[in-house]
Amino acid sequence: MLGVALSRLAQERKAWRKDRPFGFVAVPTKNPDGIMNPMDWECTMVGGNSVRRGLFKLQMLFKDDYSPSPPKCKFEPPPFQPNVYPLGTMCLSILEEDKD
Repeated sequence: MLGVALSRLAQERKAWRKDRPFGFVAVPTKNPDGIMNPMDWECTMVGGNSVRRGLFKLQMLFKDDYSPSPPKCKFEPPPFQPNVYPLGTMCLSILEEDKD
């Protein structure tokens, strides 16, 4: 399954680089040896409103069985926002794994 996940992430990264929204950045991290880790991404986005702006950082960890399994998403540091838990994880049903 890892090969499928890596292929899917490569396709999504290519599409992202071609047509990403203004103010959003998403890049795979690098391992200590300098090799890119496509299963761990660092993201930043500009948010807020016209009065209060912010730069938000998010880590996305993908599992070997991505895309049926959602990535783990965590804001670092957690913003004060009703849909973000105090530890930085998001309260969003599509990011929850099925609990049969």
